[in-house]
Amino acid sequence: LKTDTAAKCMPRTPRPYLTTTKTMSRENGTPEVALPPVLLGGGCTPKSFKGHECPEFVDAPTEGSPPAQEKPVARPLLSRVGGYFMGPCQLYTFITSLYAKFGGFVTVGILQYGVNQGFGNGIGSLAQRYFLKDTLGLQAHPSFMQNIRTASKIPWSIKPVLGMLSDAVPIFGYHRTSYVGLAAALGAVAYVCLGSIPLTAALTVPFLVLINISIATPDVMVDATAAKLSKDAPERASDLQSLVWGALSFGAILSSACSGKLVDLVGPKTMFLMCSVPPLGLLVSSLRRCLPEERVPPSQRKVDLSFLKQHKEVTALAACMSLISVTLSSLQIAVESAQIRGMIILISGAALSASIYFCLRRITPILAKTALFCFLRECCQPSLGDPMFVWMTSDPTGPMFSPVVMGALGVVGSVGLFLGIVVYNKYLTNVSYRKIFLLAQVTMVLYNMSDLILVKRWNLKVGIPDVVFVAGDDALGELIGRFFIMPLFVLCSKVCPDNVEATMFAMLMALLNFGGTIAEFFGSALCDAFSIKDGNFDLLPEAVIAKSFCRLAAIPLIYVLVPNLTPQDPVPGADPTGVESEPSNANFDLEDVLAVTGARAGAASPSGTTPLECDDGTKEQPSAEKPAMTSTSIASLAHLSTQSSLNPGEDDAGSNPQAAV
Repeated sequence: LKTDTAAKCMPRTPRPYLTTTKTMSRENGTPEVALPPVLLGGGCTPKSFKGHECPEFVDAPTEGSPPAQEKPVARPLLSRVGGYFMGPCQLYTFITSLYAKFGGFVTVGILQYGVNQGFGNGIGSLAQRYFLKDTLGLQAHPSFMQNIRTASKIPWSIKPVLGMLSDAVPIFGYHRTSYVGLAAALGAVAYVCLGSIPLTAALTVPFLVLINISIATPDVMVDATAAKLSKDAPERASDLQSLVWGALSFGAILSSACSGKLVDLVGPKTMFLMCSVPPLGLLVSSLRRCLPEERVPPSQRKVDLSFLKQHKEVTALAACMSLISVTLSSLQIAVESAQIRGMIILISGAALSASIYFCLRRITPILAKTALFCFLRECCQPSLGDPMFVWMTSDPTGPMFSPVVMGALGVVGSVGLFLGIVVYNKYLTNVSYRKIFLLAQVTMVLYNMSDLILVKRWNLKVGIPDVVFVAGDDALGELIGRFFIMPLFVLCSKVCPDNVEATMFAMLMALLNFGGTIAEFFGSALCDAFSIKDGNFDLLPEAVIAKSFCRLAAIPLIYVLVPNLTPQDPVPGADPTGVESEPSNANFDLEDVLAVTGARAGAASPSGTTPLECDDGTKEQPSAEKPAMTSTSIASLAHLSTQSSLNPGEDDAGSNPQAAV
C-alpha cells in the first residue's frame, strides 16, 4: 500500500492472537486487495488516509464463544514473501509483536541479517573486488585475485565445526552470545585495518578471513537460537523466518542499489571503514546480552564433548572437511606453480569424497550418496567470476562497466531469483529429482555459454546493449539456479536421520559451500591454463567454453547418486533404524519457504544439541512436525537470499546463482 505517512496509523494496545484477515477497499470501484495476516497484537485505528482504510483486526474468539464465521480471503503472492511487502501499519505491528514475544532476539536478528550480513557484507563484497583490482593492482592477475577471495571464505566451509565448538566450549559462561560478540569485534578490527593500513595481497587474506568469520559465526549462533525459539513457540516460527528473510533481502537489495555509487564516490578503502560499523552493532547487542540465553554457572563451565563422542562419524567428517579446506586454501595462495595447484585441487576433492563415503555410509547409504552428490556436483561448476569481472570493468574490448552498473546488477538478479521460486512452486514440485536436476544442469550449461556471446560481442551485432544483456543474463541465471537448489534442499532434509537432523543438514550445506570453493579454485586453474593474465584476454572465449562443458560432468552423477523419487515421496532407507519416513502431503508452495520452524536454523547451525536437546539433557524424539525433515527445509534457500550478494560463491557475471548456505 502506498501512503503519505504512517503516522496516521496509531498503534493500539496489544491484543490476543490474531488469526483472521480483513480486506481493504479501494476507491473508484477497484477490486479489494487481501492483506497479509498480522499475528499478535497491535493494529491501526480505523482511519482513512489517501483513500485507503487501515485494516480492522479481529481478535481470536474467547473461550466458550462460537468461532467467527468469515469467508477466507486468498492472499496475493507478494504478500507472503517477508514482512517488507507489508504496509507500514502491518510492518510496525509485526515487528513490535515479535519483540513482545522474543525480546532482544528481534534486535539481534535484524542487526545480523539486515545490517551485518545483508547490507554490510553486500557493500563490502564489491569493495573487496575493487580493492584487489585497483588498489593492489591485481587486475593483471585475475586468477590470483580469485584465489585470494576464495581462500578467505574458509569460515563458510567450517560452519559445522563452529557450531560444535560453541556447544562444547562456553566463553564467559555463554554458548552463543560471547561467540557473536567476539566474531563481531574481529570483523570490525579487520575492516578498519583494511581501510587504514597499507597491505600486500598476501597480508590481505587474514583480514578477509576475519571478515567472513564475523558474518558466518553470528549466522550460526543466531540461527541456533532461532531454532530453539521456534521450538518453544511453534505458532510464531513462520514469523521469525519472515523477519529473518525480510531483513536479509531488504539489506541485500539496498546494498546492491548503493554499493556501486559508494565505490565510485569514496573508494574501496573508505568503504571498508564504513563497513566496520555493522559489526559494532552486533558487538553492542552482545554486550547488552540481547540473545535470550542463560549464563552457565561457573561450576558447570567445562568442555562438553558428549555430542562429539556420540556421533563420531559426523565429527570425523567435519574435522576432515575443515582440515582439507584450510590446507587447500593456504596452498592455493602460497604455491606459485599452476600445475601443482591443479594437482592439489584434485587430491583435495578426491580425499574429501572418500571421507564423505566412508563416514556417512555407516549412518545410511542414501545419506552418503546425497552428500557425495552435493559436493561433487558443485565441484563440476568451475567459475570465472573475478576474471570476468576484470574483463567487464577494465579491458578496453569489454563493456567497461562502471561500479554503479556492477552494483546494480544484483538487484536485477533478485528478480530472477523470485521468479525461479514462483515457477518451481507452481509447476515443478511433482517432478522427480532426476528429471528436474537433469533439466537444471543442461539448462545451466546452455546458460553459461551465453558468456561466449558477451565475450565475442555478438550481442552488439544484433543491437542488444551490454548492460541489458548482462542484466537479463543475471536474472536468467538466478531463475535456473532455483530449479536446482530448491529440490536439492528438500532431498537433503529428507535423508537426514533422526536426532541429528540439524547437524546433518548443516553438514550437507557446508559440503555445498566447500564444493563451490573447489569450483572457484578450478576456475582459477582454467585461467592459468588459458594464460588469462597481464591484460591478455585473447583466450577468454575458449576458457568460457571449457568451463561450460565441464558442467556436463555432473550429469552422470544424477543417475548414480540421486534417488528416482519426487519431492513428495518419502525416502526409503533414510532412517538408520529401518523405519521409513511418513509420506509428506505438503504442497511446496511459497508459503512453505517462509513457514519454517527452524529448518533454516538447521541449515546454518550444525549443532544438533540446541534444537533437539531437552532440559534434562535427553534427546527429544523427532516428530512429523519437525521441519528439518519436511518440505519446509526449502526455506534454507539462501538466499531467498538475495544471497546473490551474500553467498560465498559468485557467478561469472557478478551475481550468484548458487546456494549460500
